[in-house]
Amino acid sequence: MNSPYSVYGIGDIEHKYYNRTSGLAGTGLALNSSSYLINNNPASIAGLERSLLVSSIEATGKTSEYQGDPTNITNNVNRDFWIKGISFGIKVNKLWASSIGFSQFSNVNYKFTGSRTVEGSTDTYSTTYEGHGGLNDYHWTNAFSLGKHFSVGVKSSIIAGSINQIETINALYLNSTLSTNVKDYAGTARFQFGALYKMKLSKKLDVSFGGLYSAKTKIISERTISVFQNDESIIEDEITGYKRFWLPAIYAGGIAFSRKLNDRTTTFAADYKYENWESLRIKGDGWRLISSHKLSAGIEFSKHEKKINTSFEKKFYQAGAFIHKSYLRINGQPLNEYGITAGMGGIVGKNLPYSLSVEAGSRGTTTSGLIKETYFQFTIAFSLRDYIFSKGRKYY
Repeated sequence: MNSPYSVYGIGDIEHKYYNRTSGLAGTGLALNSSSYLINNNPASIAGLERSLLVSSIEATGKTSEYQGDPTNITNNVNRDFWIKGISFGIKVNKLWASSIGFSQFSNVNYKFTGSRTVEGSTDTYSTTYEGHGGLNDYHWTNAFSLGKHFSVGVKSSIIAGSINQIETINALYLNSTLSTNVKDYAGTARFQFGALYKMKLSKKLDVSFGGLYSAKTKIISERTISVFQNDESIIEDEITGYKRFWLPAIYAGGIAFSRKLNDRTTTFAADYKYENWESLRIKGDGWRLISSHKLSAGIEFSKHEKKINTSFEKKFYQAGAFIHKSYLRINGQPLNEYGITAGMGGIVGKNLPYSLSVEAGSRGTTTSGLIKETYFQFTIAFSLRDYIFSKGRKYY
C-alpha cells in the first residue's frame, strides 16, 4: 500500500514543493533567490543573477505508517523514493529569466483486496485491485523584471501521463483468473500566472508580496480496456471512449519579511492557497471533491559571505509548518493534513548549492472506516550552476 487515496480521481495531486523552500513547509510565493530555482511563483526566477545558468534535481524519500480498519500487519508500513523534478533555468539578460523542466503532478499507486460477485452468478470471488501511474507537469516558465521592485511570470505546462487500473478476479476452485486493465491516457495545457513585489521598509528590513493565479482547466483522457483470462488475451487495448476531468481555479498569495544584520539575514514567510474544487461538482460513490485551503509559514536564518566584491549565501537553516484542508472528502470526512518541517543548506565548492529537509506529519482519519497516514519524509535538492555570457568575469 503506497497511497490508498490515490484510487480517486487522477490520483494524489501534489501540493508540496521540493526545492529551496521545502524546509519552510513549501512557503515561497513571496520569495526569490539569486542562485536557486524557486518555482513556487512563476515570477520568482526573475531574481536569478544575470547570466547564471542553474540546473536542479529534487528527490524525496518517505516512510508511512497506516492506521485503520482496512489495514493489517502486512500492509501498514510503506517506504518509497521518488525523483520529484528536474529543471534548468537561466537569467538571459537584465529583464528576462527562463526555465524548463518537469515535476510530478499526481501519483497513483495502490493495491488492496476484496471480494465481488460476477454477473450471472451468485458465487463470491477474491478480487485484487491495483493502480499505478500518474501525471507529470512538463513546464516552461518565463519571468520579466518590470523595474527594480516588481516582476511577473507565466508558467506554461503540458500535464500528461497515464493511469492504469487493474482488477483481477481469482476463481481458485476453477483454477481461473480474469484480469481487466483500464488505462487512461490524459493530457492538457495549463497556465499559471504570478507576480512578485519587493520593497524596503527600512535600511535593514525588506518586505515582499507574491501572488499566483491559474484558471479552471479541462483534462481529456482516452480510455482503453484490455481483458485477459489465464494470461490469454480476450480484448486488448480497445478504445472505449473519452473522459473529462477538471482542474480548479487557483488563487494564492504570500508575504515575506527579511531583516539583514551584517552578514546574517532572518526571513519570515507565510502563504495561503485556495483551490476551487467545489464548483466542479466532481463526485463518486461515497466521495466528492471539495474546495481546498492550505496555510503555511516558515522562518529562515542565513549567512552570507563576500568574495571579490560578490556576496553569496554560505549556509541557511529553516523551520516551518503547514495545515492543508484537502480537496477530497470520503464518507463525509475531509482528509486534512498537518506537518512540520526543518531544513538546512549551503554550497559545496563554488558551483554546487544544496538543500536538505525533513518533514513529519499526518493525513486523514480512522473515522468512518478510513485510513490515517503518519509519515516521515526526507528531501534533498542539488543545483549545479555556471555563468554564461560573462565576458571573462570571475565570480568568487
